[in-house]
Amino acid sequence: MILAIKLARKEKKEFVVGKDDGRWEIAEISDAASDQLSPSLIVNGNGIKYPDDEYLYSRLIEEGS
Repeated sequence: MILAIKLARKEKKEFVVGKDDGRWEIAEISDAASDQLSPSLIVNGNGIKYPDDEYLYSRLIEEGS
């Protein structure tokens, strides 16, 4: 996730970090493939944008994002 935040800051874009076939992937938010990532987080250069639910965020971190 830290890599995605750094990438978002550098490129001034939002990215989706999520699981695809058991692996964590980073995709641009505009990429249609980002819709297939589940569970997922949206990050920007300032950090995590979504989810803003602390419970869900904690669960995703536990899963290794």
